[in-house]
Amino acid sequence: MPNHHYPTFALDDIANLHESAQVEFKLAGGRDGNGKLPEGMWETYSAFANTLGGEIILGVKEEHGEFSIEGIVNPMPMLSEIWQILNNPQKISHNILSPTDVQIIEIMGKKLIRIHVPAVDLKLRPIYIGQDPYSGTYFRVGDADMHASHEQVDQMSKRSGLKFK
Repeated sequence: MPNHHYPTFALDDIANLHESAQVEFKLAGGRDGNGKLPEGMWETYSAFANTLGGEIILGVKEEHGEFSIEGIVNPMPMLSEIWQILNNPQKISHNILSPTDVQIIEIMGKKLIRIHVPAVDLKLRPIYIGQDPYSGTYFRVGDADMHASHEQVDQMSKRSGLKFK
């Protein structure tokens, strides 16, 4: 079993929270404030898997470059939804997470969801969302998820031995 490398950062030190090549914060509040998976989370999953890996933390709000821990009122339905999507090949090309990679953590009395996304071996790349690797493959540059070009997807698939139309 591979050793997991978890980027080190202190979530409870709010003044120093920031996104990076390996850390992404998402609010995940939903319209009613009770929690909803953010749409852009899956692009980040693909980007981390295809680059250096990283941590997605759900329940953190960003406003004008400042971060605050908001928490998720009821994280259990979100956990179920995460696993349903990860195990649906119509939505995600490969589930690369183990049960220990998705956790509910508590900071300052608020519940967050921490998702550790490992970087996958070149032989498994690209990890993409949806059914089309050309429209669903991302990679990470700094703190941004970037859509992979047709050529980049072809390069990844060539290394993995996969062929796409």
